[in-house]
Amino acid sequence: MNYRTPLVLLMASALLGACSDKTAPASADLAADVVTEVPAAAAAADTASAEHVPPPAATAPRTEAMNTPQAREREVGMMRAVFGKDYRSDSEDALADLPDPDNHVDKLSYVVSAVSHKLLPDGSAILVANAETANTEGTAESAHASPGLLNVFFLAPKGQPEDGQWQVVKRLENIAALGSSGQLGEVHWVMLSANKPGLAIRHGYTGQGYTITQLALFEIGDGKVTSLDGAIDLYSDNMGACGPETDECWMVKGNWRFAPARNGGAYDDLLIDFKGASEKIKPGVTVKPDEDPPRIATPLNNHARYGFDGKGYKLIEGKNTVPGV
Repeated sequence: MNYRTPLVLLMASALLGACSDKTAPASADLAADVVTEVPAAAAAADTASAEHVPPPAATAPRTEAMNTPQAREREVGMMRAVFGKDYRSDSEDALADLPDPDNHVDKLSYVVSAVSHKLLPDGSAILVANAETANTEGTAESAHASPGLLNVFFLAPKGQPEDGQWQVVKRLENIAALGSSGQLGEVHWVMLSANKPGLAIRHGYTGQGYTITQLALFEIGDGKVTSLDGAIDLYSDNMGACGPETDECWMVKGNWRFAPARNGGAYDDLLIDFKGASEKIKPGVTVKPDEDPPRIATPLNNHARYGFDGKGYKLIEGKNTVPGV
């Protein structure tokens, strides 16, 4: 049968394009993630059955490009300072015993990899690392549904800064579980206000044709990491499960940024612009065996504003149009 391609599949083709499932390299530029208008081009008829391609990363301010040789060398020095003999140069990770996130009294074996770091004005640094369960052979062994574990290490220069030597000031191990397949997601350094540095981690899961992506926010500094919100919906679709007889197909993508708090609060507001659409089969219509049922398209474009209420970020204006999965 010749199946019509749903509108949301056309949107997926336009918005997702040729993005890979690798984490995009960090950029030193302060860029905005802009969604362009959807071109009126037909997608391949087998789009729904193709392997799902995760959405591109939202872009937020970052401190430096972390994929430069200098930055990678610096991270190696930091990892050596944190893990000593447990650091493995050949695989650029560490095999270390860390607290069980469900029971911090016990320790388990993990493969730990550097994700990102930030140099502070006083010469100290913060290293963010991902931990995933290790098997008996010392390699990572994470199920698709297994999250990555957030580790944050505070370091100070040892000797002269140009020596590239570090000493550990504080270790915060396995403090949050995010993402899937043993990976946290995409780490962005942000400013939550003029004097509050933080982390925004874009994390999610794809399974059985459905994808959900969320944003987790943490304040970071003074040897502490404080969770402000771990599950603000940014994106979802059911492209991998969308076929001619699927009742509803959708795709919604949110682009996020921070803006000064309207109420003059201690934390900036989080603004998200959503763009997407949903298609539902039109009820009460009889079609021929070789025809697809007609669908009703509904835009899911909107704007949402989140403000900090003293405990976490809450929706204070607009609507989050990301369907739950």
